[in-house]
Amino acid sequence: MRKRRRVREEDRILRYGITVGVFLLIVGVIVVAVRLRQLRADTAEGEKRLKELARADVQEIDAKIRKLEKEERKSSREWQNSSYNEMFSECLVLGDSISQGLYIYDYLDDSLVNAQKGIGVVSPEDTGFDKVIGQVIAAGPEKLFIALGMNDTISAEADAEVFKDAYLTALNQIEEGLPNTQIYVNSILPVSQTAVQADERFACVPDFNAELKKLCENEKIVFIDNTELVEDDYYEEDGIHMSSDFYPEWLEHMAEAASLS
Repeated sequence: MRKRRRVREEDRILRYGITVGVFLLIVGVIVVAVRLRQLRADTAEGEKRLKELARADVQEIDAKIRKLEKEERKSSREWQNSSYNEMFSECLVLGDSISQGLYIYDYLDDSLVNAQKGIGVVSPEDTGFDKVIGQVIAAGPEKLFIALGMNDTISAEADAEVFKDAYLTALNQIEEGLPNTQIYVNSILPVSQTAVQADERFACVPDFNAELKKLCENEKIVFIDNTELVEDDYYEEDGIHMSSDFYPEWLEHMAEAASLS
């Protein structure tokens, strides 16, 4: 009888032990599952953060590179110890109100720039271009940089063919009067979206530049594309004219094209 009671007692203890073991096993499985889920969440969040950091690093590095490039150009110019007036001493810039910034901001002496507000090759009598050509020929520069076309987007009513024909006529007049002068044609500077919204005719600037480039290729004249020089920070309020910071970039680009430096 005692033996039978002892067996039942041991059996009860065994069942209790098994029950507790199963319970602990279930709890362990739940804990592991929760930790794995948390680990996956942490991993996903970590990957997202790494991608954000990578994008930020690329942007920061790109900004630093642009800054270093500008500082390098500035340092190079100081090292050469040569002012823009000396560099462009035998040159003349023919342009409109955008070109006036060259002497307004004291980068070039006004004797090296013939720039008139509103001037253009289309309707030359109305804009005063006919008179300016005479002044340019009388100056007799070794190198002439032409920077016209912005006002022609309005005068030509955004018609690229009209602009091209008028520009060719102007070039022929200049080449006839200055047969020994090296001519360089600047592209029309891009305008901001604000300017295009104010007057949709400004949207034709890329088309005008395309015709201008082909014209220069046909006439064997150096075309200077300044499109990539323009940054949003350079625009004045009208989205057309440029702030002071633009002009050193432009002068450097023209100097490079004409091998002045």
